[in-house]
Amino acid sequence: MTEKKRHNGFTLVEVLLAMAIFAVAITTIFAAFNTVISSINPMNTRIDDYEMAQTAMDRIQKDLLSLCLTHNPVYSPPNMEDTDKKDRFRFVSQTISFEPYVFSHLRFASFEHLSFKTESKGAIGIITYYVELLDTGDLVLKRSDVNSVFFDEKTETNTAFDPVLCTRITAFKFNFIDEQGKEYELWDSDAPDFGYATPFAIKISLSIGDDEKSQFFSTTLVLPTFREKNDA
Repeated sequence: MTEKKRHNGFTLVEVLLAMAIFAVAITTIFAAFNTVISSINPMNTRIDDYEMAQTAMDRIQKDLLSLCLTHNPVYSPPNMEDTDKKDRFRFVSQTISFEPYVFSHLRFASFEHLSFKTESKGAIGIITYYVELLDTGDLVLKRSDVNSVFFDEKTETNTAFDPVLCTRITAFKFNFIDEQGKEYELWDSDAPDFGYATPFAIKISLSIGDDEKSQFFSTTLVLPTFREKNDA
């Protein structure tokens, strides 16, 4: 008897089985890849948020640690000595509401004036930190910096060219601490309720993210200088 010659090719069943196994493997790999990519994107967003918030907090601290004040007895409270002129270097906070959020708005003077002009370097800046609602619906943290030499109300309120420090803001708040340790949500160094004084320390709180998840940052600074209460 003669042996039958063995066929070296693949049968149709073997080819179909191989294709089915390959399809299952590719589907599994693709699903795993999608899972990895979907987890990387939020992670990258959180990293970007962290770096952005850290930069903003560093900038705020640097400005406040170079605080510039008019001290007693040079300082004259408004409505005294026949003048109602506000102190150029006043320290004033208020709140601004963008439903459902309420944010702090802080205005003060600092030696940390930033300018691209050589002649403006070393000048005192009137610094304002505030949150603004953009046309896109995004809430952003901005920093205004007006050279005190050229200061007037119009330049201080013109915010069109103020740089954005943070986007996706969900919380921005200052709490002010006097020399006795009492805490306030608002402050006005030109107001008799505060004895025309300035805070001894400030707590800064910042949160960025969205309604589902936000990253929170907080620090407390003892200011390098403060004006004591004027009981006159």
